[in-house]
Formats: sequence, structure tokens, C-alpha cells
Amino acid sequence: MLSGDGNSTAKFFSIVEKKIYKIQCLEPMIGKRIYVGSCHGWLATLDGRCNMHLLNPLTGAQIPLPSVLTLPFIRDINNLAGQITNFNVEQDYNQYCLWRKFIQKVVLSKAPDADNDFTIMMIYSHCSRLAFARAGDKAWTPISSPYYYSDIIYHNAKFYTINFQQVVETWEPDELAFKHIIFISDLSSYDLSRGIYYLVESLDSNLMLVHKNKKILGYTNNPKSIMCTIFSLDEETCKWKRVNNLHEQTLFIGKNQSICLSTIDFPELKQNCIYYTNDMLDICGSYRYTRRRIGIFCLEDEMTRPIDHLGYHHWPPLL
Repeated sequence: MLSGDGNSTAKFFSIVEKKIYKIQCLEPMIGKRIYVGSCHGWLATLDGRCNMHLLNPLTGAQIPLPSVLTLPFIRDINNLAGQITNFNVEQDYNQYCLWRKFIQKVVLSKAPDADNDFTIMMIYSHCSRLAFARAGDKAWTPISSPYYYSDIIYHNAKFYTINFQQVVETWEPDELAFKHIIFISDLSSYDLSRGIYYLVESLDSNLMLVHKNKKILGYTNNPKSIMCTIFSLDEETCKWKRVNNLHEQTLFIGKNQSICLSTIDFPELKQNCIYYTNDMLDICGSYRYTRRRIGIFCLEDEMTRPIDHLGYHHWPPLL
């Protein structure tokens, strides 16, 4: 999903057809929101007042989520008319800084449906903490943890998280709380000290980890500027195995819930590759007009390539 041309336009790029589709959204004004997650065809969005919603961009249906004011250490700042003009998160930030510092990723357990029974987990704050809410909750419930988190995925009826200390944890919804398990894995034996971690489910339902590291800072066309490394988890032994070849699979990673697709089912996709976005919200918040690359990392030669007919995009962040 790309940024639209106006407040009521959503744009979608078809990799198969190499074509951009523009969809008119009657309500709400989608162009005034940013997207902090995507699952099951729904977007997690923030508007200019940092109100959070789940939004179906095709139908316009939306579901309100708990207010960010229910998260720790955040309060609103009002003018004399009682309107919210700013936020305080340990120090004063405007809404762009709140986006980049506070809401990092949102993942759903399943698509919202008639029974309205889903759980949502979020990475928030500049310390990359966890919080969750269930359908209909009025407030976010923060999770106490010493770790800084990089990614979340819902897999095998549990939330899995990876933190920057390379520890994998599971969180299984259990009435009003979570059953929590820590995987003592061997990732520390690999040189993964910098970069971002993504979790993705393979076609055979194994949990995989992608480590993406930007080797050259700043804007560059150097095809060796990004390095991606893939591992597969053996949950019985808690061991990670290096994956050197995806064969007839390809991965999509970013602010969306990362996915794995078959290049047999979708022959237009490049096999043994990773499609990625430049999904760093701090860059978007500080430099809204910085060109941001969407590209393909090929495991065979460890080089990046642009996606044909797509070009560069700016704000809001892409999914």
C-alpha cells in the first residue's frame, strides 16, 4: 500500500501487474493517517490526534482502538477550548514525534469479524515496550518486561516476539492475561549486533527470523547497502538454523505482518528473495520528504534490486 494523492485516496501497487491502483475512500480521510500495522486486510492507523483505529481501506469500515492516553507516561495537552493540541511523553512531542517515538507496530490475532473476538499486541514507546488489548477494551494493558522489542507475529495461536537482545518469547492469550514462555535460543552465537529483526511463518508453518542490517548509512544506490540473514527455529531444541536458500519461496517484511508466499503459486514473484520496505518511522517523522526505497534482496548474490515500475515514495510509511 502506497501513500495516496489526496486525503480520500488509497493507492495499491500490484507486483504481478506492475501497476498502481487508486481507490477512492469515502470515509475516513485516509490521507491524513499513518499506518502502523497491517493484518488480514485491515490497517492499524493513527490520525492527526493520535486516535487509533483498525481500518479496512476497501470498505471504509473501521473499529476504534483504546486511546494512546491509556498507555503509561503519556498525557494530552489542551488549549483553552479543550481541544488536544499536543502530547507529553516524558517531554513535549508533536504528533509526528509521537508516531515515531511511541507507536511502532501493531499485530492482530485474527481478522475482526461478526463475533468481534480478537486480541491486538503492540510495540510502543522509544523503549520498544509491549502492550495488548482485546476487542472492546477501553484501555491498553502494558506488559512488564526488561527487553526492547523489534517484531511481533501471531503464530500457532500465540504471539511471538523478538527483542533486540535476540530473545524469542511466546505470549498465549489466557483469559485476562498471557501465558509467557521464553525461548533460550542460540542467536547470540551469530554476529547480529545491529539491524532490525522480523518474524515470519514459512509455508511449512515453521517460524523464521530475518535480520536486516543497513551496511551503508544514508541514501545510496549501492546494491550491497543492505544485508539480510534468515534463520529457522526448531522449537523443540530452541535452536536456530541458518537458511541459505528459500528455494521456491519469497518473503515480504516491513511494518505489515511479514508473510511468506510460494513462487509456484505466484510465478511473477522472484524466488529466493526478500521484498522489503524502508520502514523506519523515525526517518519518516523527522524527514518526511526523504526518498525511501522499496526493494528486493536476493539471497543468491546478496544484492538488492529495485521493484520495476514502483520508484520512490515519501510519506506516509508504506506497507
